[in-house]
Amino acid sequence: MSKFKLEIVRAECTACELCSSECPDLFAMADDGLSTLKGGNRVGDNDELELDDPACGRDAAADCPANCIHLYEDGNKVI
Repeated sequence: MSKFKLEIVRAECTACELCSSECPDLFAMADDGLSTLKGGNRVGDNDELELDDPACGRDAAADCPANCIHLYEDGNKVI
């Protein structure tokens, strides 16, 4: 079974809230106004979250106007 990871490069987030409205199970807006991953880990300035099912996260990554959300499958960047 594939392993998926979502990453938000928070420094590139424009706080448009598209990800949190499109996928509220995974994304929220943090107190600083930028997107964050629910249950994710802060790695440097970025947020990361391991996933079994990337469906909702894949859509948010593909639709992000700032292209700051990335999806990896088995360590390879998909979006």
